[in-house]
Amino acid sequence: MRPLSQTLTDLIGFTEEVITRPARHHGLAADTRYPLLAQEIRDADKRPAEGVRCTHSGVAIVACLDAFFASDMDPTSRWLGAIGALLPLLRGEAWQQLKSEKEAAGEAYRR
Repeated sequence: MRPLSQTLTDLIGFTEEVITRPARHHGLAADTRYPLLAQEIRDADKRPAEGVRCTHSGVAIVACLDAFFASDMDPTSRWLGAIGALLPLLRGEAWQQLKSEKEAAGEAYRR
């Protein structure tokens, strides 16, 4: 199992791609990245948190992405707006999770 910080970072990249190029994802069935990312986020959210819970924005983005993909995937979709609004929160939680993982591994956090 890979670290949650890596999953969150990959979700950031995928989310940025959907926001900037939504038409590319009309063929979502061929893209296996999203279902795997979504499942990893859901699984991480079900596990007990060892420190600060860093899955809230990831779960919210996954729900919005699901709604976007289930809709007509219009580039002006309200779901894309919600996803864009959540993206800074996801970045913050990914950073917090990375710090937590480094601290748990005994590495000193350096900015």
